[in-house]
Amino acid sequence: MLYGWSGASLEVDLSTGSIEKSQGDRGLYESYLGGKGTNARTLWERVGPEVDPFSPDNPLIIGAGVLTGTIVPSANRAVVTFRSPQTGLHHYSGIGGFWPPELKRAGYDTLIVSGRSPAPVYLWIDDDKTEIRDASHLWGKGTHETKRLIREELNSQDVQVICIGPAGENSVYGASIEDGTGSSASRGGPGAVMGDKRLKAIAVRGTKDIYVAKPSRLAELCNSILDRTGPLRDFYEAFSQELNIYEMYIAYFGNLNETIAEANPDLQEAIATSAERCQAFIDTRRLREMSCYNCGIRCKQAFRRPDGGVSFCKCQSWWAFMFNCKLIDYDFALESFFLCEQYGLDSVSVARYVAFAIDLYQNGILTRQDTDGMHLEWANPEVAFSLIEKIARREGIGDVLANGNYEAARQIGKGAEEYVHHSKKTEQIIAAATFFAPYGALLLGISDKGDATRNMGNFGGLYWNTGRQQEYVDSGYSLYPEEYEKYLLTEFDYVGDNPEPSCQIAAYDEESYCITDVTGLCNFWSAFMPDQPIHTRSLKADLISCITGMDIDEDGLTRIARRVINLVRACNIRLGLTRNDDTVPKIFFKRTPFPPLQTLDPDKFGKHIDRFYEIRGWTGEGVPTRDTLAQLDLDFVSESFERSGIIR
Repeated sequence: MLYGWSGASLEVDLSTGSIEKSQGDRGLYESYLGGKGTNARTLWERVGPEVDPFSPDNPLIIGAGVLTGTIVPSANRAVVTFRSPQTGLHHYSGIGGFWPPELKRAGYDTLIVSGRSPAPVYLWIDDDKTEIRDASHLWGKGTHETKRLIREELNSQDVQVICIGPAGENSVYGASIEDGTGSSASRGGPGAVMGDKRLKAIAVRGTKDIYVAKPSRLAELCNSILDRTGPLRDFYEAFSQELNIYEMYIAYFGNLNETIAEANPDLQEAIATSAERCQAFIDTRRLREMSCYNCGIRCKQAFRRPDGGVSFCKCQSWWAFMFNCKLIDYDFALESFFLCEQYGLDSVSVARYVAFAIDLYQNGILTRQDTDGMHLEWANPEVAFSLIEKIARREGIGDVLANGNYEAARQIGKGAEEYVHHSKKTEQIIAAATFFAPYGALLLGISDKGDATRNMGNFGGLYWNTGRQQEYVDSGYSLYPEEYEKYLLTEFDYVGDNPEPSCQIAAYDEESYCITDVTGLCNFWSAFMPDQPIHTRSLKADLISCITGMDIDEDGLTRIARRVINLVRACNIRLGLTRNDDTVPKIFFKRTPFPPLQTLDPDKFGKHIDRFYEIRGWTGEGVPTRDTLAQLDLDFVSESFERSGIIR
């Protein structure tokens, strides 16, 4: 009997209308676990450089984690994998909420959608019954309305729905897949790939059980985890009351060309009074705090909008628009996120699109002729709202911005490229590259998706909490093994002369995040926060063993993470990734957006890349060696690389 996994995959070809259920391969499960891992193996098999991101042959792969849908706290996530239209590379986006456990309970670990429907459709998965249904009446509608109409059509409020909005229909590179409650698969353009397939939504209802190998032991472990949630819950309670304005200030810098303090003295006053204004906003507008499936932390919040509607917000959504538009206004942030959610847009990416356009206009690169007569200026809500709508509908200047800042700059020309701050063509907001330099810069540079937030461990948070490091190590919550704790306490090199601390911690953090993405755990519980309850790899291995019956320990789990990391790297190399792509925005080598911290030294950064490659078992060009691939049972990658001349 198969424990933990549902034991089946569902594949839908929208070009032919075929629907096939296939039994899962236990060997594949135990080698990659789920989520990011099994998805990567599927993408490797199906997507080579000849498959365009907007080709019917580019599959949208949604894989639940091995722990998803079980009683393990926060085990509620799936990973959406595809070739990104923005980067051209292997890309993945995580999504939580309630939809992933529902897919698992419908009997599927993985959903693979290929092809392109001749007309708009949505999928209806009801346990063993799957239908491709007409969605012509839904095309053009926002995500909230789409979800409501599908539930009405299926006569059930228990159906879980993920869908795209007009942005996905129009192939906007920043288009997301939304669940309507603040959870989404966002960066890289998953909504654009879904829209290209004419797939409006996926509705799921599952009633099946997920069988567990060691239920009594699992219950003991889960109870011990719940006993440790106090510090994390306290953090979010404080966070939700303050919305962390000061930290937003030091983390977001418009277009990263100038600090907010330098650019807008009025904003300094707004920041100084933000706590009082924020509390008033929360007291009058917040309806409730919300959680994903089987999570008691409540990191999402529901707010009443001025028109009486409801919007759901996450932390980065507040930060993105207020600081990219240089306006500390909670109503503005709420409305911006609502528009993004309705149109099906990644709020982080789109906030960058808006800031980029304003920056170009203010510097004379864009004119009113380019902007449909609009005067683009900072701190103007109407400008932001108008640009969001134009981007979602690909109208006027929005049609250019909808291709992401990297491609938009290439189209605009006239020096616009100098205003693009990207890693692997992905827009950057969080100034982690200098906050935690050189550690943060390294994480951003080597990130397989150009986003440091997917592999930054809790070292970054401890950087600012000086004096807490010893407390953290002594608490037993430490994410890091004993041999790395020394870097937290005394031996970390903040200047970057010695690459060893940054590289060792960065490699460990990348593995930790990969583990959360194959297990289905939330990073806030298991990899990111300083006080995460599911903190050690040994605990995660114990949970997997209890769920699946696998004989796995910390070393075995680490080996799986390294296998997945190397397979994703191989996918990207085959799709054109080179060492030159493992870098940070050029602006970070010229100045720091936050003066107390140092500007990155390019030579030192290069040495960090060299040492990181060595730790990973890669060549000086960032290609996994034969020995590394053989040790991780990735010989099929070696064979492919030899045939193509990547390995000689």
